[in-house]
Amino acid sequence: MAQKNETAIIDELYALYEQPLYFEAYKILHNPHLSEDAVQEAFLRLIRNRDKIREPSSRQVRAYVYKTLKSAALDIYRAQKRQRAHCCTLDEAIDCADGESDLSDLSAEITDALPPKYAAVIRCLFVSGLSVRETAAVLQISEACVRKRCQRARDRLQTMKKEISYEG
Repeated sequence: MAQKNETAIIDELYALYEQPLYFEAYKILHNPHLSEDAVQEAFLRLIRNRDKIREPSSRQVRAYVYKTLKSAALDIYRAQKRQRAHCCTLDEAIDCADGESDLSDLSAEITDALPPKYAAVIRCLFVSGLSVRETAAVLQISEACVRKRCQRARDRLQTMKKEISYEG
């Protein structure tokens, strides 16, 4: 009997909070897929602690639900931040290229100036907008290798930038 009651509580929590939690997560993450992940993680945490929840519509439970979501979203945000900490940004790469090209030519110009294995990582991360994990899957290398190649590409682009500034 207790399990049926706990299941009903989780169903009610989901019906009450799923959409509002998604929008709250989106405010933090600015990414629809990561926001869905945050909501799912929040509900998994709520399910693990369902014995503490008695009345889903109460103020205390509402505060607990939102606190759980915020914690899950911030965990995802920090993980994304760590993944990208070792990678260069496209803006940094653009700074290293010739400033007279238009943006569509610029990405090709940047990637053509790099060795193919670094160019592939840059294309996946910045041109296609893939995550480190997705890039690793596409290129069939480890996530650590993606981060390292991105860092090496950044170093190459910085060297190229210095060479251009010494010539000019």
